[in-house]
Amino acid sequence: MKTIAVPGWGSIELENLVLDLNGTLSESGDFIPGVVDYLEKLKSQSFKIYILSGDTRGTLKHVFQDSLQIESVVTSTAREKRAFVESIGAEHTVCVGNGNIDVEMFKVARLSICTIQAEGATTQAMLQADIVVTNIKHAFEILLDPNKLIASLRC
Repeated sequence: MKTIAVPGWGSIELENLVLDLNGTLSESGDFIPGVVDYLEKLKSQSFKIYILSGDTRGTLKHVFQDSLQIESVVTSTAREKRAFVESIGAEHTVCVGNGNIDVEMFKVARLSICTIQAEGATTQAMLQADIVVTNIKHAFEILLDPNKLIASLRC
């Protein structure tokens, strides 16, 4: 578990990383270069990583499972994503996504990050997120460098 004290925001204890697939880890069905390297770094810092997706493009079961042993789960609705996050411990979870289907999990997660990339992001996802970034790599860098997280969240 990674513990980060954020002045004015409180202590954050993160164990789980829940990621959306389409528009977050991939663009138009292709994985964003460098994502696997970042996931390996996060796993080495003891994050349990989960990929949740409506699997619009039918690629979820082929994503990173074998090489990184990341659990992937098909979720058709925002409610299902929220229920999954609650089942693993929302208070120790960071969620990353970009769409309306991610809003409910953003509401319960200890930390939520919205990515705005080539496929865009919804206004509701941006408004519900704690942090908004323009690339998934930036989200990963914030998680890997506590000072970046502190700089964004301190109040």
